Amino acid sequence: MFLEENKKIKLILASASPRRSGILNLLKINFEAISPINCNEEEFEDPYTTAIKNSIKKSKNIADYVRINKINVFSHENYEEIIFCGFDTIVYFENKYFFKPKDIEEARYFISSFSGRTHRVITGVSIYSYYGDRLETGFDETFVTFRELSSKDIDLFLENEYFLDKAGAYNIEGFGAFLVKKINGCFFNVAGLPIYRFLDILNRFGYDLNNF
Repeated sequence: MFLEENKKIKLILASASPRRSGILNLLKINFEAISPINCNEEEFEDPYTTAIKNSIKKSKNIADYVRINKINVFSHENYEEIIFCGFDTIVYFENKYFFKPKDIEEARYFISSFSGRTHRVITGVSIYSYYGDRLETGFDETFVTFRELSSKDIDLFLENEYFLDKAGAYNIEGFGAFLVKKINGCFFNVAGLPIYRFLDILNRFGYDLNNF
């Protein structure tokens, strides 16, 4: 995915999510996506702590993997810096976490619970600098309100959406869009990569989109 010429910064996305990759493509960022390996997510009492700490684990997991396996991304000839970006998106409602559903029945329970109600989507963002051994973090939060859903609506959704790999069991960029009445906050946060927060953290390193 890289355009090697005249690029100062190399970005590695610690995620296999096609939605996150799609958002980085919208920003015209040259990047490589590597899925975290044996990186178990943890649950803390505070959802913000959960999202941030899990995003840190992902970014550092891939930084360690690349270093240990000597993958050829640490070339000083082409890059002044390499950064690893980790994201963790959670859905939180009535003091409970709604992670990726185990099966269709749990997905049905999730969507039924959100019907006519407002839940929170929180994404932790972590950017780790390999050369500087520096870590910067943050989070974004969006309030998502579902419309009142009939059992037929929920059945239709479950028949047409692949939900097992999605926190909260829906994709706002996919067929799950028809579940949503309104949102308050960043749309892209619900999709897994809050653009404003991501750019804000890049700016702390002194970078902007022109660096990629």
